[in-house]
Amino acid sequence: MVNCILIDDDPDIVDVFSELLHTINVDILATGNNGKDAVELYKKHKPDLVLTDLQMPRYDGYYAVENIKDVDSMAKFIMITGDLDVRNSNLLNLLNIPILHKPFDTQQIKQTIDDVLLRENEFPTSFQIQYKFKEDVNYYTCTVNYQQYRNFKLLPVIEECEITNQKNTKLFYEKMQNALNLATENDIAPIRKLSEVVSND
Repeated sequence: MVNCILIDDDPDIVDVFSELLHTINVDILATGNNGKDAVELYKKHKPDLVLTDLQMPRYDGYYAVENIKDVDSMAKFIMITGDLDVRNSNLLNLLNIPILHKPFDTQQIKQTIDDVLLRENEFPTSFQIQYKFKEDVNYYTCTVNYQQYRNFKLLPVIEECEITNQKNTKLFYEKMQNALNLATENDIAPIRKLSEVVSND
């Protein structure tokens, strides 16, 4: 039997979704109500699948995806949302995470779960991000792999960082890795050399 954790800040949605999952023989190991719960429950239960709402207070579905992928790059997700604009999410598209829109359809849920469990997890070799240094009016863009993107987001000197382009553009892996290592010591000059200024808005 397939097992999962179910994350949503709305108890009524958790109840309805739990009933639907029960009818298609999916075992719910635990439920939580934010992205931080999702990370803790994933570490504890190691489920086959994480079903999580996208929009939750403080720790959202994006937080859950990125932080669980840090723990286990093979983790599988289905995003649950009522927001139709989520189709444009660069992170979800990049990681090939399917989206179920509320209200739910049992057959669609079953098919989506089957598809996700059969799918191979692969990170794209490279993609573009846009970021901003603290106390800098400019935005910059550069090419990274997924782990470098996560490292960018953790740098204290970075104020904003998001995926902008999913195309496999040329990646200077070693140069970027060295630049990130230097940035942890507050030397951001090498990162600037590997980046382009995109705006000063």
